[in-house]
Amino acid sequence: MTLAVSDFPSADGSEGEAALTELLEHLGGVLAILDLDHLDRLTGDQLLTQMGQVAHLVRGGEAALAAMSADVAQRSDPIRGTEGLAARHTYQRPSQLIEAITGLSSAAASRLIRVGQRTTQRVSDAGLPLPPLFPAVGEALHEGLIGVETAENITRELSLAAPRAEVEHIAVAEAALVGQAVGAGWRDGLPMSADLIAIQARQWRERLDEDGIEPRAKKAFEKRDFWIARNTTPDGLVKFGGQVTVDVGTKLHALLDAILNPRTDCRYLPTDDPTDHATAADDMLEGDASEDGDSPDARLKDRRTAGQKRADVFAAMIDALARSDGAPTVTGASPTVVVTVAADVLEREKGTGQIVGVDAPVSYSTIKQIICDATIVPVFINPDGAVVAIGNEQRRFNRSIRLGMIARDGPTCAMPDCQVPATGCEAHHVQEYSQGGPTHIDNGALFCWFHHRMIDTGIFTVEMVNGKPKVTVAEWIRRKPYFT
Repeated sequence: MTLAVSDFPSADGSEGEAALTELLEHLGGVLAILDLDHLDRLTGDQLLTQMGQVAHLVRGGEAALAAMSADVAQRSDPIRGTEGLAARHTYQRPSQLIEAITGLSSAAASRLIRVGQRTTQRVSDAGLPLPPLFPAVGEALHEGLIGVETAENITRELSLAAPRAEVEHIAVAEAALVGQAVGAGWRDGLPMSADLIAIQARQWRERLDEDGIEPRAKKAFEKRDFWIARNTTPDGLVKFGGQVTVDVGTKLHALLDAILNPRTDCRYLPTDDPTDHATAADDMLEGDASEDGDSPDARLKDRRTAGQKRADVFAAMIDALARSDGAPTVTGASPTVVVTVAADVLEREKGTGQIVGVDAPVSYSTIKQIICDATIVPVFINPDGAVVAIGNEQRRFNRSIRLGMIARDGPTCAMPDCQVPATGCEAHHVQEYSQGGPTHIDNGALFCWFHHRMIDTGIFTVEMVNGKPKVTVAEWIRRKPYFT
């Protein structure tokens, strides 16, 4: 049986209280019959049917709450002073009183007030009754056909368009949106979700109020923002954030979607060349082995989260812009990061260094990746703090060499299947520069920030085969349990 608040008699005083009591008793009976601890006894169709009926009942309850919340707000009008309903219960705002009575959040209480005020009968300053601002929404809400969230999405957007739109046009839009929300003419009678209704309502608003979009666009443009912290967190991270206009955000989404397309999941063939380096590779990668763990078909999958992948693409974007011809120069050089590191740290391959301008120390693995790239100038100091040497341009892969590597290896990161553009990649010495490796095209390859780090920490190995870089998985990774 499907019930809504409208199924019960409209009454005042004790009759209204009796109707609500009957509704709550019915709900309790429904829940008892459902036996929520044993829903597995229901068939799939039964489960969906009963879920729809309960949702209908909940929507009816929301309609009652919205109407009551609007009335609480009216009785709490500041013009009533200390005689207002909220004030008499020691609350400054009606939403606070509703929170206390219902246990809902502040946002939910405020939404109930707004929806109720827009969908229930109003009273003029002269005390005369006025029709609801949105009667079609109110009717669907009171019949339990739509919920408060859907009602809010429709009435909010149309209210924004109302000052500059024709009344009859608003009515047409309201009817169309309510029809979609209850399922009329949409996917064989299925209702449109609250999120989809919000999208449709915004489209109606823009059509009804074509002159209003420019002021909003200007306001959005003025509110664009980006910030980045100067200090690092205790975890060694630098926080940043902000907001951009819709066109910039759309371009960024398109770029990220293209680079992080799931069809191009990274997979890497293992190597037969042993290496005796250890790192926390388990946090980044997982095995996907065949029945024979030592088989050449054993593979690794990229286990980075979506957020980690986006962060790595952002790192590549910074590198690409910093190396571009149009980037501003400082004393004739592109934007430069200076790292100071004690000579014994490089010899022992452990310890810390310092990035000039950053208070917190950085690890050796970070230093190794930084000084491998062409755009970094290392400053070597002895334990007493005296400068031993300053990196020079000899270790730098210049623009011509980079272009040559792109022509040889392709327009993306040299790691198989990675789609980060090569223009945003870091240059890597296949034979380390510190071990005599030349800064030459035959000893270099371009890798994105993430894969460059994986190479420098020993998870992957690189060798030049027939003049091209070949990436393989370290032997110690293959000995992990997930390959057995």
